[in-house]
Amino acid sequence: MPSILSGLKTWPANLFGKKSKQIKFAVTQFYDYAYLSPMKIAKEYHKDIFCLEGDWEKDLRIKMSIRSTLDYLNDCFSIKSIHRNCSVREQFIKYLKEYPFKKYYKYSILYLAFHGDPNTILFGKDLITLDEIAEICENRLSNKIVHFGSCSALNLDKRLLKNFIRKTNALCISGYNKKVDFNQSTVLDILYLEMWQSNKDVRSVERKMNTEYKGLIKRLGFRMVYV
Repeated sequence: MPSILSGLKTWPANLFGKKSKQIKFAVTQFYDYAYLSPMKIAKEYHKDIFCLEGDWEKDLRIKMSIRSTLDYLNDCFSIKSIHRNCSVREQFIKYLKEYPFKKYYKYSILYLAFHGDPNTILFGKDLITLDEIAEICENRLSNKIVHFGSCSALNLDKRLLKNFIRKTNALCISGYNKKVDFNQSTVLDILYLEMWQSNKDVRSVERKMNTEYKGLIKRLGFRMVYV
């Protein structure tokens, strides 16, 4: 099929008379959509979540956590999750290395909930960069959606984010490019993670998010990047 469609892209301009341009454009668009961008399409509609979460507060009496969000997604939408707390960098790296194991195949959303800075997630005074995460997960995130629930983590050049995707083979990367309110960003995270359950195409998710939640996306600096 790809070779046939590739040949059709070279049709003479007047092959079908007055409608040649429209027909050629439609065929070209279909060819590009179906065959030139395979990394933009998830393999399944249903996507469970593998969540790693850092400490939000130093005061242990404060029980702030994303776990209630995961419980809500499970109760309302049957989205299962694996959740692990990572208070130190070494703990995070351990679980990150285990994530691509075959037994976690159905957990195709990697949800990283941490304090953040540009190109960085934080563990108290320690940190790890997106480049280091890409090194750890090199060629191991095929069909995975990597979502950073972190302030400003995606506040860097789009080319660098695309390098992350190419290095890891991830389907897409998403998150925030500015400091965000915990409650507001959690609401958007819920809307975003649920949106993936009825869509396979990254472009459809991006289009629907921008259409339905434009104001919140603009306020929080939410972005999706893919190749």
